[in-house]
Amino acid sequence: MNKLSTFFRLQSYAILFLLTFSLYSNGLNAQNAIQNEIKSILSTVKEDPEFTVFSDSLMPLLYQRLEYQPVWTDTTNINDLLFCIHDAYHDGLDPEHYHLEKINELREIEVPSDYDLAKLDILLTDAGILLSSHLIWGKVQPEQISSTWNYDTKEFDGDRIELFLEPIKGNLIKEAIQQLKSDNELYTGLKSALFEFRKIKENGGWHKLPKMDNLEIGVENDEIPYLRKRLATTQTLFRFDTTILKIDTLLRTQSEGVTVVNSPSIQPEIDTIKSIIPYSPIPYYDSSWVEVSYLDTVSSVFDENLKKSVIKFQKMYGLVPDGQVGKATQKALNIPIDERINTLRINLERTRWINHEEKDNFIFVNIPSFELYLHKNKKWYYQTKVIIGKPFHQTPVFKAKLSYIDINPTWTVPYSIASKEMLPKLKKDVSYLTRNNMKLYNRSNVEVDATTVDWKSIKQNNFPYTIVQGSGHGNALGHVKFIFPNKYSIYLHDTPSRYLFSRNTRAFSHGCIRVYQPVKLASILLEDDKYSEENINKIIEKGELKRVIIMHRPTVYLMYFTAMLGPEEAIHFYEDVYSRDKRVLKQLDKKPY
Repeated sequence: MNKLSTFFRLQSYAILFLLTFSLYSNGLNAQNAIQNEIKSILSTVKEDPEFTVFSDSLMPLLYQRLEYQPVWTDTTNINDLLFCIHDAYHDGLDPEHYHLEKINELREIEVPSDYDLAKLDILLTDAGILLSSHLIWGKVQPEQISSTWNYDTKEFDGDRIELFLEPIKGNLIKEAIQQLKSDNELYTGLKSALFEFRKIKENGGWHKLPKMDNLEIGVENDEIPYLRKRLATTQTLFRFDTTILKIDTLLRTQSEGVTVVNSPSIQPEIDTIKSIIPYSPIPYYDSSWVEVSYLDTVSSVFDENLKKSVIKFQKMYGLVPDGQVGKATQKALNIPIDERINTLRINLERTRWINHEEKDNFIFVNIPSFELYLHKNKKWYYQTKVIIGKPFHQTPVFKAKLSYIDINPTWTVPYSIASKEMLPKLKKDVSYLTRNNMKLYNRSNVEVDATTVDWKSIKQNNFPYTIVQGSGHGNALGHVKFIFPNKYSIYLHDTPSRYLFSRNTRAFSHGCIRVYQPVKLASILLEDDKYSEENINKIIEKGELKRVIIMHRPTVYLMYFTAMLGPEEAIHFYEDVYSRDKRVLKQLDKKPY
């Protein structure tokens, strides 16, 4: 009996071993089959029009290192990656650009083939690499938008393949993707605004307003409630404190069967037919007067509070803050919600482009807002108005280190200005140079007497002279010039044309940036008692050129944001003065593969 029992036990072990070996062998064969399919697909991926991927250089190397084993064997990792792809919507990106449709199709196949599983694995890997790339560097190539772009591209230390695989091995995909997103205040502010504007769209957006010229305090008309509702939609309608009647709706419903609507309110609506105690402004046992912050969206009167609200909107949208609903303000109010949402997406993308730049000690000139900002001592330290290039003399987008400041600078007139603008004036009046404190030099840098030149024979396309304007009150660069060496001959400078700073739209220069308070900016940057505002003004009075080297050289960033964070963390919108947004949006909405 014992021998028979032993025999059956050994037979059972043999069968179990054969089954286990068979399962292992089948699993191994399946694994090998998927590996072979992955290898086969990757070998022809660049030539196969039906199977397009983004990372056709990094991905083959990744799988080669893994001996073509599948990467996405854990369902949790797949779900986490898909969550991150969907979540990219909140960063202004399109989840459909990360193979989402094809991945879902492959996952829904009940009995997938080895080819299907290999294809799914490759698409998930490509989606992960693609999403990571877009969050780190941006989806759009900024060089395609601006040929002058020279900002840094972050390079990673170490093994990029291992950096990608590490969070997959540790089931930390969500955490890793989150760390790739910028945490600076501009990015998070734009992202928050995008969420709010999309919520406004879901709730119906806003309607186009009728013409509302000549609104004065006290004017009453039927269109004003629409203006109030429009401002309230984007939280630009001011509330005000008022005393209103608060009614205990529960008490009246239970004791009298009364229906109370719109309470608390200045005029609550009560069904007085069923009520033993009819509505009265005098408080009864179930009501009282209370002080509340009230948002008035129904009044048809243009009052002081509404005018303040219009001014708030105008400041946030780069308009003249006069409290009038003129053409420009009405145009801004009527811009469709979808266009505002796209503007936020565009500028989130621009923020990703500069995610790896200096975090402190920099000057930031935003071209569309005509403003200069100085970030110093880990805070926004100073802000002033600027004048930028005309649409046909655009200020370029680039960065450079500020090297020195010239007080009482001379101005070497750019060739294009000398040949196109000054030559016609010289042909009419040779004394033009003398009257404007200018000197003429030949190509050997020898001064030439302008009266000895036959100006009628000089051609615009062959202007053989250099014109230099001396220091002084009439100098085109004013009294201060800030030099950050670059190949575009762009710099910050003062200007004698001070009146232009009173304009709301300030695109008047040939490309350089004119600064509203250059003496104050110079004093802040130099950080030396010798160069206080008072002492700089004394140097200016002497009229002699003085060059001062900047010891702590800040980076000057010339940037282009049509939406950015303003005071009180509110998003401000600005006119697209150089018409660049459409080009960014086109690339942002284009499939990357």
